[in-house]
Amino acid sequence: MSSEIVLRDAGAPADPDSNLDFRFENTINTPFVDVEYLDDGQAISDFYTVAATSGSVVDVTAEDTKNEVVATSISVVADGSTWNYGVVPGTRMKFSASLANGWTGVIGIGCLVSSGGALTDRFNIGILESGTSSTQFRVAAVNVGTETSAETAVYALPGLFIEDAAQDWVVRVAQHTEVARHQSATPGTYTLSFSDYQSGSPDTADVYVSKDGGGAVLCIEDAKLDGSELYQHGTGNGYSDANDALPGMSIIFGDNGDPSSETFDIEVRDSYAWIEFAPDVTGSPGTWQSGPLTITESGETAGTITASGTAYFWVRMSIPVSTSPGDRRLYTIRTRGLTV
Repeated sequence: MSSEIVLRDAGAPADPDSNLDFRFENTINTPFVDVEYLDDGQAISDFYTVAATSGSVVDVTAEDTKNEVVATSISVVADGSTWNYGVVPGTRMKFSASLANGWTGVIGIGCLVSSGGALTDRFNIGILESGTSSTQFRVAAVNVGTETSAETAVYALPGLFIEDAAQDWVVRVAQHTEVARHQSATPGTYTLSFSDYQSGSPDTADVYVSKDGGGAVLCIEDAKLDGSELYQHGTGNGYSDANDALPGMSIIFGDNGDPSSETFDIEVRDSYAWIEFAPDVTGSPGTWQSGPLTITESGETAGTITASGTAYFWVRMSIPVSTSPGDRRLYTIRTRGLTV
């Protein structure tokens, strides 16, 4: 096994319940049989409550009142085995066959949820005025792998969000897999459309992209709709490097039949540039900086986190004075390192 860095609450770094990426809990009875995080580009960091109003309908609310991906009266299949998509975007869930009015569960994405299902802290930035900074958070980077991580750093990437309607057609949209292109996604709205669908093994279609309402250009020729083929600049499998219509992004399409009548929007925001990191200095933030921050386990050489070791850092968002109101702040925080 290699090194593997996970981000946890700094108050309990040894406890997997402190994971900050994703967690779910049943709070009233047991509506959830299982919930999985899809990492498909649809998740928005928040604390979600899923409450059943009958054996086949649920309401979803979020802690952040500005979160627009929640809804009420959502029909679900509650048989204990069927995966339900789009209830909380970015996840899928199985509901108990005994689901009934009042049964409730919670899902935390990018926040700290206690073992009792209570929200302890939320890392969704929420509403901020231009020229201000968010609350600062102390985070633990824990190496849960079996090998040492060297040259370990934490950094922010452009935030991506694809609309919920794309669930069956797009398996995943994310940043480019190469570090050199991680931050090259440019802000805007990218609209995907399809043509020349061909049924086969697998099905294929040409993918076109228009940015901010401009003309559509060929992005991928004969894209495989198989749920596994990854397309991005440099893959040499039909993605047009010359057009590079999804710069800094990677995408995988689902096997769901003919997409010719479908269009989907991918939103990219530049608010990742407003994320600032600081080293941990005896429990307090050191000098704040943008860009990658080298994180180090106490007593080790710079950038080193040993197996089962922990490094700490601080994070906040600092909003420029010139920022326009109403924009959704999207960003991704990632760690990277070398297994030694």
